[in-house]
Amino acid sequence: WIGRSEGCEVIFHTPDGIPIPVFTTRPDTLFGVTFFVMAPEHDLSLQITPSSHKAAVEAYLANAFTLSEVERMREDRQKSGVFTGAFVINPLNQERIPVWIADYVLPGYGTGAVMGVPAHDSRDFEFANKYDLPIRAVIQSLEPDQEQPSEMAYTGMGIMINSGKFSGLPSEEGLKAVADELTKQGAGGWQVQYRMRDWL
Repeated sequence: WIGRSEGCEVIFHTPDGIPIPVFTTRPDTLFGVTFFVMAPEHDLSLQITPSSHKAAVEAYLANAFTLSEVERMREDRQKSGVFTGAFVINPLNQERIPVWIADYVLPGYGTGAVMGVPAHDSRDFEFANKYDLPIRAVIQSLEPDQEQPSEMAYTGMGIMINSGKFSGLPSEEGLKAVADELTKQGAGGWQVQYRMRDWL
C-alpha cells in the first residue's frame, strides 16, 4: 500500500554542522522537543557518536538488528534506546537536544529520525518516562478540564504555549506559521511524503 502524509520537514544540525532532517505532521509542537531519536539503521547513527559512547551504541545496534520490524512495531513492547553522546540543535530555539537511538523508530518512516515531543506523542511520552527525559507541554487543550500532560500525552490540537513568539496561536495557525518560519530560515518547510509497504 502507499501512505500519503502532509507535514513539515525540520532540519536539525549537529554542533559541527551535519544536517539531520525529520518529517513531522505537527510542527506546532517543535518547541516541545526534548530529545531526538534515530533508527538503528540510520546512516549517521555511528558517525555522530563520540568514541566515549561507541561501545554502548554498537552493543545496542547489534541487539536491535536481531529484531524484525513487526516485533519493533508492537504496541505492547517496552521501548528501549541508547544515548549516543551526541546533540543536535533545534532550529527554532537553538536548544541542544540529546540524540538517542531507539528501535521504535523505523528506517522506512519519514527520514529514519524523529523529534521527541513527549508531552504530545504517546510513544515519545513512554520513552521519556523510561529514561527520565524532560516533558514540556507546548499545546494547551481547548477543553477547560483537560489536564496538562502528566500521566499521558496530549495529542490533540489546542493553543500553542511555551513556544516563543508563536505562543497564543491556535494549533491550526501554528502549523503554518512554524513551517513558514522554517522555510524562511532554510531549515525545512512544508512537504508531502509517500510510503510504500509490501507485506508479501
